[in-house]
Amino acid sequence: MKKKIVLIWDFDGPVGQVNSTYPYNYNFSNLESEINNVKWLLSELKDRKIKCCFAITGFCAEKGVYPYSFPELIKSISNEGHEVASHSWKHEWIPLFKEDQIDKSLRRSKKILEDTIAENQNVLGFVPPHNRPMTWIKRGAYSLGDRGLFPFFKMGDTGQLIKLLEKNKYRWVRVSYKNRFRIKYLKEKNITGRVLNYKGFLVLENHYPGFDQKVIDHILSTNHETYTISAHPYMLSLKNKIESKDNFMNFMDVLGASGQLIEFVTPSDLIR
Repeated sequence: MKKKIVLIWDFDGPVGQVNSTYPYNYNFSNLESEINNVKWLLSELKDRKIKCCFAITGFCAEKGVYPYSFPELIKSISNEGHEVASHSWKHEWIPLFKEDQIDKSLRRSKKILEDTIAENQNVLGFVPPHNRPMTWIKRGAYSLGDRGLFPFFKMGDTGQLIKLLEKNKYRWVRVSYKNRFRIKYLKEKNITGRVLNYKGFLVLENHYPGFDQKVIDHILSTNHETYTISAHPYMLSLKNKIESKDNFMNFMDVLGASGQLIEFVTPSDLIR
């Protein structure tokens, strides 16, 4: 049985780093590290003949000054055969925004990214910043700790987000949520999450960021069709973290030497 690994990088860029860190924690060196790590990744992935997905904030593709804007790097990612997905326009915390605001973010990020990688591919995927929303009422999942709790905040529900994604011609989304019954009573069979066909829309559950020994053992000792792994390029620079470069290299080396049939695919490959 061939095992498919979907590897998605959350490429935040400057606006994403500002909006995803604690207030006033942004610094320029982190942005430089993130960009340099993406360039290193492109070389490493090319050597290994591996394709993956980079979810990128649309702000990074707008006309501007490097390194706050880097459309050429985004174009290089696509030219290497990797999938480019939207990570929103400016890394909005989706549950806190109104429906029309998220609609504009989805539309603008998709357009600017597609304009940047013109003729290579359409942007079909969306990765919500902060992995929000985490509530999905129709599937029995809810997040009591969220700052934008559904139903008080309409966009806190994954079902509402999928409606907007379909309106804007997206085909897949990566989400983090867990059905409350499954959490309490059932053992999670695939710790990286399932891939679901939700009314013709592809949903990738994502429960595992990083490359430690636990996820390596899980992939090698189980026989699931897909394994979804997420990571952040900046985190490659941090030692002793689950997403560190050392862990990533070990992850790739061990899987490559395992002798098992393992293939890295993009989310859109699963649609095709």
